[in-house]
Amino acid sequence: MASDKFSPSPSSSGLGAWLPALFMALLSVSLMAVDARFGLGPVIRAYTSELASPVWWLASRPKALLQGGIDAMNTNAALHERVTRLERERLRSDLALQRLIALQAENAELRVLLKVQTERAPGSRAVELVNVNPEPSLKRLVIGAGRRQNVRVGQVVIDAGGLVGQVSEVYPSSAVVIAITDADHAVPVMVARSGFRAILFGQGNDNRLSLANLTPSDDIKAGDVLLTSGLGGRFPPGIPVGVVKTFRQDPALTFLSAQVQPFARTGYGRHLLLLDAVPAAPAAAAAAPPAASAPATPKPAVAEAKP
Repeated sequence: MASDKFSPSPSSSGLGAWLPALFMALLSVSLMAVDARFGLGPVIRAYTSELASPVWWLASRPKALLQGGIDAMNTNAALHERVTRLERERLRSDLALQRLIALQAENAELRVLLKVQTERAPGSRAVELVNVNPEPSLKRLVIGAGRRQNVRVGQVVIDAGGLVGQVSEVYPSSAVVIAITDADHAVPVMVARSGFRAILFGQGNDNRLSLANLTPSDDIKAGDVLLTSGLGGRFPPGIPVGVVKTFRQDPALTFLSAQVQPFARTGYGRHLLLLDAVPAAPAAAAAAPPAASAPATPKPAVAEAKP
């Protein structure tokens, strides 16, 4: 029985199997000949590489992304460490700068005090301010010199601007200074321009003093400079105290009061000048009573006070 399927002969099937191989061999030889003759190989390879570059790029992305993530983490850690180190260095630099500014301010203050000591108060010495009374109305200062440094009650304290106060209490290594701005302190003063004398009272305020019981006929006006008058023997004469700012009428319309701004800046600086000479105490206050066996009249303290 005849079959309806086609069965190729053995010879035809063998030649058909070799035709593709022969074609590829001929094509290869032809391309080699063309490449050797015209140099097309580099051009073809260049175009082929350009066409294949997206494939290479996609194939390399996972590794590149992984390495990029690792590098980014390492970079962030290094940057964080560097920022922390720089922050510490900045804080140290700021602290050193603040110390330098403080030293410069202290040196400037000491230079001014040295100039005042040389020109206006040769008999004085610099003392350090170590404490301030926290009570607002009590203007008491503590200096770092006391009985061991020959500090005595009544010694006058000044700064580069003018009168600060006087020593009221003395301890072995420190002393208390009552400032002229204390509410319980009073200073005999005189107007530098006219010579008018008055009593200047503290108000418990570092920036304000008061002249009370003034009359319209008193020769004093705004802008007048007040100096210590030397009356009473408590303060040496001629020390700058303050300047008159404004006047105020009392409610009784009888007297005037003047507001005075002190020259001394008790709220600033760390050093003051202590006058070595203790002013003589007032004769009326320091006179001693006569002894029972000696009816002689008492001598005033002015004659007995040591310079």
